[in-house]
Amino acid sequence: MNITASNTMHTCTSCGVCAAICPTEAISMQLDEQGFYRPQVDEAQCVDCSLCTKVCYKYNVVEEFPLAIHSEVQLLACQAKDENVVNSTTSGGVAHLLAQNLFEQGYKCVGVVYDNKMDYAKHICASSYLDIDAFRGSKYIQSMTFPAFKEMFATTKGEKVALFGTPCQIYAVDQYLKRRNRREDFLLIDIYCHGCPSLKIWQRYVQEIKAIIKRKRFDNVEFRSKIKGWGNFYVVVVVDGLRAFVSSRKKDEFYQLFFSNLMLNGACKNCKLRSTLEFADIRLGDFWGKCYDTNTKGVSGVTLVTKHGIEAFEQIKDKVYVMEHPFSDFLPFQSWGKVYQYNENLRNHLFEMLNQGKALCEIQKYYFAHQSVAQKMKRHIKNLIYMFPPQVINKVKKIYHRL
Repeated sequence: MNITASNTMHTCTSCGVCAAICPTEAISMQLDEQGFYRPQVDEAQCVDCSLCTKVCYKYNVVEEFPLAIHSEVQLLACQAKDENVVNSTTSGGVAHLLAQNLFEQGYKCVGVVYDNKMDYAKHICASSYLDIDAFRGSKYIQSMTFPAFKEMFATTKGEKVALFGTPCQIYAVDQYLKRRNRREDFLLIDIYCHGCPSLKIWQRYVQEIKAIIKRKRFDNVEFRSKIKGWGNFYVVVVVDGLRAFVSSRKKDEFYQLFFSNLMLNGACKNCKLRSTLEFADIRLGDFWGKCYDTNTKGVSGVTLVTKHGIEAFEQIKDKVYVMEHPFSDFLPFQSWGKVYQYNENLRNHLFEMLNQGKALCEIQKYYFAHQSVAQKMKRHIKNLIYMFPPQVINKVKKIYHRL
């Protein structure tokens, strides 16, 4: 039995761990027709050891994680005291401070960078502070993991390792490490995840931007720039030190399709891993919600799950402003516990349009035309709000919270 066995409980998450741990290198990761990484097995090399299935989310039950009985888990709102750190990261800068400190402590740090030559995200094993700096900023696409994960497992025996990843990536790594009695050597840090969109959407988006700015490659991509403050979803492309492209907040095709949930990985629809803290030491995210929705700099939601996670955070605590919160201030504004409801026929048609080479604006237009009345009203209201400058919107928010 290998990773292609059909007796599954869940859909493939594209985590890539199966390929990284295969003892005969029989598994590779390839993009499928919808733009998601999927394992491909060379049956001639496979020895049916079933190691891949033993660590895979597809074949395993994930129990609920009732926070009410886990009083040891802490939720903190944090912001780096160094404004340069806050300004150069997506939220409050905690992930960067953790990575930097852990690297200084001798940890092998493994995180995600954006490859400007190939226009995709990938995990790397950091070898310098420049690599640690490249981890900064959220990448709203799934990373290619297995080359870095393979290196991580093979070259770090006896070393301390810090891995940053999505809940599905962290789950499979956790399962493998426990089987190898290496879990205590690893600090696993995941994120409050909404889901991972098709890489084909991002590739089409990049192609269209390059056509607009008449450039063949980018020097830097900010997936969620703070150009107009934290909490605004602006893609910024930098070429030759200048902003060559800034996306539209009202009609950005990439984020409109991302938040439609229609073009996320199938596993994201009812992912159990985004709603449990069983497998990570720390979980990070943006502290969305009314507590900080007038903050324009960025606030991180930091969940400390294990003793190992608490110890790692204590080492950077003097570098951040910290406020403890109940989970009721935070989780309602995350994707925790949510099951995405959507029309499967509409989803399939949008992918057909993508594979036919349709422009993203055409795909977006088709999606808008098939929204419910409530969805259309919500979109139009948001567009009206976006017409006002951020300062005005924040003043309205403050008045609203006082009512």
